[in-house]
Amino acid sequence: MPEHLPSIAPVFFAHGAPTLAVEDTPASRFLKSFASDQARPEAIVILSAHWETDRLKLSAPGKLRTYHDFGGFPRELYEISYPAQADQDHVNAVARLLKAAGHDVELDSHWGLDHGAWVPLSLAYPAADIPVIALSLPHDSTARSLYELGRALSPLKDQGILIAGSGSTTHNLREIRPQGSEPPTWATGFDRWLDEGLETGTADYFADLEAAPDFRRTHPTEEHLLPLFFAYGAGGADAQVQLVHRSYEYGSLSMSYYRFAQ
Repeated sequence: MPEHLPSIAPVFFAHGAPTLAVEDTPASRFLKSFASDQARPEAIVILSAHWETDRLKLSAPGKLRTYHDFGGFPRELYEISYPAQADQDHVNAVARLLKAAGHDVELDSHWGLDHGAWVPLSLAYPAADIPVIALSLPHDSTARSLYELGRALSPLKDQGILIAGSGSTTHNLREIRPQGSEPPTWATGFDRWLDEGLETGTADYFADLEAAPDFRRTHPTEEHLLPLFFAYGAGGADAQVQLVHRSYEYGSLSMSYYRFAQ
């Protein structure tokens, strides 16, 4: 890989509903402008809430399938293809760092990119001409384990590689409302608690997620929150959190985007 590449701060993408890919919303407009204020990545490593596995998996080199892992949405969503590829050099670089940190990782040539990955990437980098490597979310993950997973890959940010987690800081689909509805206080309150914790600069704040305000209302299951801690860890010990965009869709879906810069 080339030397002297610019460091690229890890990010957390909210991917919202799959319709984010085709709707004009504040979040979709933010993603469309995302690439304009930073260096072009040499590659992207992304961990999505929608690729849950028993053990840690990593994209094998080759073309990545565009996975339409949803139902009941407009036809135009199923016609979207994001033909990114995982290249050998960057897959090897990710695998080496994971193994050096004690992670047992398996290469996977079947899954590809679920909508948690390709929806934000198709808006931020629509040409699909940057190598993408997907990382899975093991079923036994915790805030701490995802933070440490991110720390293991933190050196990649100094090699011009964008490290991203994709999920949502609030995710209770039983509580969604018509688009444009005011966000409820339980959603905005949870986001405030999260912002305060990220600003402390320590993962210990998140040791007991159940103690967070309205945690099980915001996250009946926690898989959409956990990718945030992957990006947080990837920022490194001295990273400063930057909330670069926040809006709400369907009432309670928080479209929060963070950058972890040094």
